Amino acid sequence: MKGSGIVTVQTALTQLCRQTEGLRSITVTDRDGIVVLRAPESVVDDQNADQILTTIFSLTTEQTSKIQELGSANFIMTMYDNCMCLQANDFPLVIRMIAAKTANAGALIELLPQVKAVLGPTKEVISRETDAY
Repeated sequence: MKGSGIVTVQTALTQLCRQTEGLRSITVTDRDGIVVLRAPESVVDDQNADQILTTIFSLTTEQTSKIQELGSANFIMTMYDNCMCLQANDFPLVIRMIAAKTANAGALIELLPQVKAVLGPTKEVISRETDAY
């Protein structure tokens, strides 16, 4: 669609990945871990991994919300041997950013509002569809 001026959500997420040093991917799932969008587009060998990561995030935020002094979790950043993972709730969506372990964690956190803004139309459609059930 070059030249048409139309930028899809997929394209916008892919551009954010390219523009952010160390950011490998942005994956958007529903609350059950079903992938809605992935940038850059790729085939995943282990689709269960998306569901497992989303489940871990959901359970962690649910359990930490029981500590009232903390309030609700905005996001969870997890550091691994080979990468870092930032997961955020944007109900009814879960956003996951995977980055190199050398990436700037603060830059990823600052990117969250942009990602949420890009996902606005997607979030509205999914909310409408899930509210119908």
